[in-house]
Amino acid sequence: MKISLSPDLERLIAEKVSSGRYRSADEVVREGLELLQERENETHRPPSNGTANLAESFANIATDVPCEDWESVPADLSKNLDHHLYGGQKTS
Repeated sequence: MKISLSPDLERLIAEKVSSGRYRSADEVVREGLELLQERENETHRPPSNGTANLAESFANIATDVPCEDWESVPADLSKNLDHHLYGGQKTS
């Protein structure tokens, strides 16, 4: 396989090899590709609480909120969100 790299990337690879941390340019590129693959896998992972469903995720988070905190949430929060967040006019 033949690839083309910008001079900046070639310089970066050379610096990594000359630092002694890597033995070859292949090793630097291989590690970079492995990190890319890890990052790609992270973006396709379900939420960290193990649920694939957003509603389930919120339900799991809600169980960690103390009851007294839930009691302080206004009953009309969804209806008057702008009022409670920004001080806008309250709807009936």
